[in-house]
Amino acid sequence: MLLSEERASERLDADWVCRRYEEIRARLPMARFPATSRRIGNLGDLSGEIDVFVLDGYGVLNVGTRVVPGAPERVAALRAAGKRLFVLTNGASYPAARTLLRYRRLGFDFTAGEVVSSRDALARALAGRQELRWGFAAVEASAIGELAQAGVRLGDDPADYDAVDGFVLLSTGDWNRARQDLLLASLRARPRPVLVGNPDLVSPREDGLAAEPGLYAHEIADLTGCAPEFYGKPFANVFELVRERIGAGPDSGVPPHRIAMAGDTLHTDILGGACMGWRTVLVLDHGLLKGFAAGSLDRLSDIRPDFIADTT
Repeated sequence: MLLSEERASERLDADWVCRRYEEIRARLPMARFPATSRRIGNLGDLSGEIDVFVLDGYGVLNVGTRVVPGAPERVAALRAAGKRLFVLTNGASYPAARTLLRYRRLGFDFTAGEVVSSRDALARALAGRQELRWGFAAVEASAIGELAQAGVRLGDDPADYDAVDGFVLLSTGDWNRARQDLLLASLRARPRPVLVGNPDLVSPREDGLAAEPGLYAHEIADLTGCAPEFYGKPFANVFELVRERIGAGPDSGVPPHRIAMAGDTLHTDILGGACMGWRTVLVLDHGLLKGFAAGSLDRLSDIRPDFIADTT
C-alpha cells in the first residue's frame, strides 16, 4: 500500500494508517501483550501502581499546537504525588531546546533531562558516522549542522541526491511527492544508507493526521529493497535512552512493571513499551484513535495495551 499522490493529498484516516502498520509489521520489533486491557479514566488512576510515567507527546500532551485539555494539571498532580515523569516523542524536526520550550509554552514544567526524542537516538548513531556526507529531508529550522558535520538539506535539485553518501529522513515539513521520487530514483541508481529520525507513519494535528518520515521510509523499503535504519519508537534505541535516565535495572528500585508508557498509537508507543517489559497505556480521546471504541481495537491489531484511558 503505497503513498500515492492521491493518498498524499487527501486526509489520512486511522483505519488506513493501522492497515499500513500491519503491512509493515515484519519490520517492527516483537513483544508479548496482556490477555485483556483494563479501562481507566486517566493516568491519575494508576498512581498507586506506577512510579515512572513515560509520556508520548502528540496525542497525549498536545495535538499539533494545542495542549490536550487537563494534561498540564495531570502532569503536575502526578509530580506532586512523587511520580517521575519523562516525555518520549518521535518528533525529530527540531533541536531539544526548541522542543522543551514548546512544552513549557503549553504549560508543562518538564526539565531538559525529562524530554527524550527520537532525534537523540539518531544523533547518537550519526556521531560515529561523521565521515559521511548526509542528505537530509528536513525543514530550515531543523539545525542539521548539530547532527552532521557534512550535511545538505534536500530540495528539488537531483544533483544533491546523487552527491551524498546517505540519507536522513528527519522531517516531512517541506517534503513532497516530487522530492520522494528524486530520492527513490537516486537510491535505485546507487543504494546507500537511509536513516529515519521519526518512525511514525502519521501524527495527529488540529485538522487531521499528517504524514511523517516513517510513511515515506517504508515506501522506500517496498520499492527499492533498501532496509532503512529506524531511530525512535517502537525501536529499542530510543527506549534505552529513557531507561538510562530512569536508571532502571536490578539495583535501581524501579522494576519494569512499575514503569508505564502512555501513548496514542498501538504500533509505536504500546508496542515499544511492551518490548521493554513496561506496562502500557493507550490514550484514546486525542490522537490517532480518537473516536474509536475501546472494544473495537482488536480489529485493528493484536497489539494490546495493559490499560486503555479516555484521556491523559
